[in-house]
Amino acid sequence: MKHPKSMILVLLAALIGGCAASTVPHKSEERLTVVTWNVQTFFDAVTDGTEYSEYRSEKSRWSRDAYERRLKTLCTAIKKLDADVYVLEEIENAGIIYDIANQLAGGTWNPHTQLQYALFAKDEGAAIGCAVLSRFPLSNATVHALDVRSERTPQPAMRPLIAVTVTKNTRPLVIFVNHWKSKFGGAEKSEVWRDWQESVLAGRMAETPVAVACGDFNRDIAEFAIVSDARGTVALRHAGRLGKSTVNVTAPWLTTDVESRGSPGSYFFRDSWECIDHFFITDAVTLETFTVATGDPWTNKDATPDRYTMYNGRGCSDHLPLVGTIRF
Repeated sequence: MKHPKSMILVLLAALIGGCAASTVPHKSEERLTVVTWNVQTFFDAVTDGTEYSEYRSEKSRWSRDAYERRLKTLCTAIKKLDADVYVLEEIENAGIIYDIANQLAGGTWNPHTQLQYALFAKDEGAAIGCAVLSRFPLSNATVHALDVRSERTPQPAMRPLIAVTVTKNTRPLVIFVNHWKSKFGGAEKSEVWRDWQESVLAGRMAETPVAVACGDFNRDIAEFAIVSDARGTVALRHAGRLGKSTVNVTAPWLTTDVESRGSPGSYFFRDSWECIDHFFITDAVTLETFTVATGDPWTNKDATPDRYTMYNGRGCSDHLPLVGTIRF
């Protein structure tokens, strides 16, 4: 397993305006509200050649106007969710993060409420990557990619694991951003690649006591190694040079019911709910609240995700956002 050099990592501090050092008194614990959300193939209006075909075809309905309408819809949703940190999957490039920040600012600047810190990463030449926007400083950003040559089939394109530290009033929390291999082409055939990504995450979380992993794992909670349903404990499996090991984390899908979290799942596919977007937390972290957020403009009347459709320019995403209040 090697770490390829073809990687784009952009850490954008103070996206718009400046920021002063915090003067808030030291506290023994802090809280952050974190949203993780797959925003569904969010491309800009510039053709780079790496976009999905429907976004670069000469007959495509994608345009500058379509992008700006979609950007406005996403920013409306972000404002309503009102979180401290947003982890977004399926973003094309860092330029979109600037557009989001400027759209949210609306011509005004308030350093206490604006998302003034951001990060974006993806493989060079990849169509989409992942981004983090935060009200609090981001630092120590790293990416952890796979170069597997021991399987019978060649490794497909996969998003890297991103690790970044968010600091609130001197208290650091490490966030691991995930977007695992999809089940396109067959769930069983692609499972080996999600296993590899699980191994990378488990190895990093074993070394990081104050951490939360989130994102789109393309694996339902029932497909993980569940240690305890009652305690919500999942064993993430790691295969390293010294042999196989596991790290236990807490998964809120197991400890909450539909009534308390607001939805049976985060993804609705072929008339069935799936829990493939996740928060996983270490023992040193507490997830005080966990919600699958529903609301306008990202949810249909039946509380399913209002997926974006290009032909009419309507909708937002085929996933629902997860919202967690994290105490650390």
